[in-house]
Order: sequence, then C-alpha cells, then structure tokens
Amino acid sequence: MARELDLKFHPACDSSRIGVLILPGGGYEYVSGDKEGVEPAKWLVLHNINAWILTYTVADAANPAPIYPIPRREALEAVRQIRASNKVDKLGIWGFSAGGHLAAVTATDPDADLDFTILGYPVISMARGTTHEGSRHNLIGDDAGVDIEFVMSAETRVDEKTPPTFLFHTANDGTVPVQNTLGFATALAKHKVPFELLILPDGPHGVGPALDDKRLNWMGELERWLEGFGFDI
Repeated sequence: MARELDLKFHPACDSSRIGVLILPGGGYEYVSGDKEGVEPAKWLVLHNINAWILTYTVADAANPAPIYPIPRREALEAVRQIRASNKVDKLGIWGFSAGGHLAAVTATDPDADLDFTILGYPVISMARGTTHEGSRHNLIGDDAGVDIEFVMSAETRVDEKTPPTFLFHTANDGTVPVQNTLGFATALAKHKVPFELLILPDGPHGVGPALDDKRLNWMGELERWLEGFGFDI
C-alpha cells in the first residue's frame, strides 16, 4: 500500500504566485529536512515565493534498497498536487545532493512541465566513478543494469524542453564529485537550455543555502538569476 504523500506547505505572506518544490538530500537514506528543507523554504517565503517540502521515501527497514521508482513517483505526484492547489502560476523545483538527483530527474520528465530548476551540489549520474555510491545503492541497487543506470542518469534525460536551470557546487566537494554538475551543465549547453553555473573553488558537501557563511552563501546569485525571469521577489 502506497503511503500518503508527506508534502509540507510554507506559504508566502505576499505571494507572487511563484512556487518551489524543495527536495532535501540525504543519499536516499534520510532526508536533511532542516538545512536543505526548512532553511531554503524560509528564504523563499521571505522572497514572496510559496514553498513546499517533500519528505520522499528513502531506504530503511520498511523500504529496503533499491527503492526506485518510488521517489520519482512521489515527486511527480507532489508537482501534480501543487499545480492542482491553484496557488501558483509558475512552479520550480529545488533539490540538494540526492534530492538534487530527484529534482533533475523530475525536471527532465515532460509530465512535470516545470518552469525552472535549482540544483545544489546534486548527484546527477548513476555511473560508477561519477555518482555518489550510497545514493546509487539505495536508489537502483549495486547490481543495477546499464539500462536503469542510463535512464536514471539525469544528464542523459536533458532535451530542448528541459527548464532553465541554476546549478551550484564546490570544486573540491569530497562527497558528490563536481563532475555531476559539470555533466548536467554540458547537457544543457548541448540542447541550448538556458542555465547558470556557479562553482566555488573550496567548500564541503552539504552546506545548504549557507546563509550564515559569507564565503559560501550563494543566495545572492540565485536571487539575481530568479529576478532575470521577471519575478518580483
């Protein structure tokens, strides 16, 4: 029996009718709900953007790995429910780490029909040597065949209909190699999809929005990018 969707709404006080679905990271093993969920939601709300946080299924005793395709179905259902709420005219998706993988896979699904994507130090590829091995193990399993590995490598899913994307990573991320973000950016460029790529030279994995870190805070650049769409934030 499918569980009820765990989707929390954080309304903006003066909504611009822009919404963002947030997918925190956690290697498909847990969901980093505070740093990569509540913190970005608060930032969005302060910028008149409605936010929803999805606590998607992860690998645990009740849901042993591999858990594919459950998180993907939940993300698409969250998009459907947000659209049906009639609270937004424009809807984007924001994912961190493994949640960035889920966001990228969702954004490249034509059924989602999203307007923009934000990816923070995302897992993109499921290919060994590039992927985050824990995310791969939990999502598709160690013995996954090349077909499912290809389908769930988000860079292979990009086409001309992929929404504009903002990508953030640090060059020396020791958990999720920066090659994940570079590979997705290369695919976006190949298909002439607008994107902005911000790679800082030094910083650990999992910094979230880094609101209190003068060196790693990337929200100013993200705000400028969002304003480029004509959003009044």
